[in-house]
Parts: sequence; C-alpha cells; structure tokens
Amino acid sequence: MSYVDQELTVEEMLADPIVQALMRYDGVCASDVRHTIAQINQATAPSHAPAERANANTAMPNRPRLAAKSPSDRHVRHQAA
Repeated sequence: MSYVDQELTVEEMLADPIVQALMRYDGVCASDVRHTIAQINQATAPSHAPAERANANTAMPNRPRLAAKSPSDRHVRHQAA
C-alpha cells in the first residue's frame, strides 16, 4: 500500500465506488452532496463589499490574530508524518 499526499476533489470522491456504495446505503445522491457544499460555500462566503474584499489589509475585528513567537516561526509549515 502506498501513501498519497494529495486530497481528492469532491468529484473524485463522489466517483469512488466505496463512497457510492455508502451513499446508496444512506439514501444520498451526488447532487445532494453538491447542493450541500454549495449552500455551505454560500453561507460562509465573505459578505464584504467588493471594494473591501479587494483590499487585503481590511481589518476583520472578529477574526483572532495569531502572532509568531519568533521571526523564524513565521516560515514554519506543518508537515504530516
């Protein structure tokens, strides 16, 4: 068995025979999944005006800010084992 370091797209996941079997068992169809994803994307989309969205420096008061502990911490990325 090999390890793949790549996530499937939704379409690839929906095309998987095991996923299709589970969806059939649960009475869920691919269009239900796509519709739910679209609803979530719409609900979580930023509601800022287009001019504000274009400005990357727009303050977001409800968003927590995380400060790096040291300058070298800013460039560290998580790598799965």
